[in-house]
Amino acid sequence: MAEEVVTIAGFNEPLEAEMAKMRLESAGIEVFLSGENARFMEPGLGPLQLQVKAEDEEDARAILADPGEPADEEVEAAGDPQ
Repeated sequence: MAEEVVTIAGFNEPLEAEMAKMRLESAGIEVFLSGENARFMEPGLGPLQLQVKAEDEEDARAILADPGEPADEEVEAAGDPQ
């Protein structure tokens, strides 16, 4: 029996989809990009759908919702309260 996959995000920009995919894969989550081949063959065919196994949905959504750590420049720009 095939495992259930769920769509957790849609992207019109392939680069954004690829970045989200790599972020999830680096966390050990298996990711599928639905529509990836269709867009390669016929650009503009609609959004790419980022899909994960149903069991990984909650973790994947949390990872994508987390903006991550601020870059060093942002920390320096905030200033040191001395």
